[in-house]
Amino acid sequence: MRSRFLFVAIIAVVVALGIATFMKWQSPDTGRQTPAQLTPATYVGRQACTACHKREDDLWSGSDHDLAMQVANKETVLGDFNNTTFTYFGVTSRFFKRNGTFFVRTDGPDGKLHEYQIEYTFGVTPLQQYLIQFPGGRYQVLGIAWDTRPKSEGGQRWFHLYPDEKIPHDDILHWTGLNQNWNFMCAECHSTNLQKNYDLAKDRYETTWSEINVSCEACHGPGSRHVAWAQAASRGEKSRYEDQKGLVVNLKDPNNGTWRFDTETGTVKRSTPLQSHVQIETCARCHSRRSVVHDDYVYGRPLMDTHRPALLTEALYHADGQILDEVYVYGSFLQSKM
Repeated sequence: MRSRFLFVAIIAVVVALGIATFMKWQSPDTGRQTPAQLTPATYVGRQACTACHKREDDLWSGSDHDLAMQVANKETVLGDFNNTTFTYFGVTSRFFKRNGTFFVRTDGPDGKLHEYQIEYTFGVTPLQQYLIQFPGGRYQVLGIAWDTRPKSEGGQRWFHLYPDEKIPHDDILHWTGLNQNWNFMCAECHSTNLQKNYDLAKDRYETTWSEINVSCEACHGPGSRHVAWAQAASRGEKSRYEDQKGLVVNLKDPNNGTWRFDTETGTVKRSTPLQSHVQIETCARCHSRRSVVHDDYVYGRPLMDTHRPALLTEALYHADGQILDEVYVYGSFLQSKM
């Protein structure tokens, strides 16, 4: 009996240590205070950041993050809407303007031609896509995109995302289908503080964002505590948010490491060992081929708490892990022998 009790006690200790180790491994290495110590951070918007971070704001302005999504108007639309046409497997679409508003006449979910208003631009280089509003709070991504590269490089033209394969109106890959739905497939990575807000009972979206593009808080997290810290510091006062200067997650490399090219091996190496995965996993939320397993993303938590990165498969990667399909760098960075 004593030996059985001792065995059970040992197992209990091992399990407890295992859980503690697992929780420690899961915890983000951000040096943050516990939630009980802090008021929940809220989003404050880019304008609250520019007073102190003008250089960073200047660098961001006009960047791909800045232009990730925009309201469609004469300043933002790059495609040729001067009554131009594009034919794809027998379907001729027409791009035109009416009273300063941009439209396309193309095949809808019933296979017939309809006029659709362009509501938003999506991306900027090397291509720009266009969002069209549908019932149920849905926005669909048009399958015909504009090549924004210079004409000398083969750009400045309309092209279809599936040029060699006919995608009929009842195909899941058709621009009106689920796989081209902005709310479901694309929205998380093109706007800040995006909430899909899908209502299963009503089968509709009430999708919201705090900023239309990828702004400061898309990576750094909600900034209200950091602003409170900065305001207190400007008054010469000590803030309750002294820890990490009120940042929800600190993206600074603690060792200030850099990547350097090694001429002997032909590859790059870090100047110091990587001590934290927070920085790269923050980027990986969007810069990876992945699926979402939980919408409740928490800044600083491990990526795989909420996302499942795609592994090496023939359709996505070359045999050594280098990029083959649209995998957004992170997976190849981790998995490539290079």
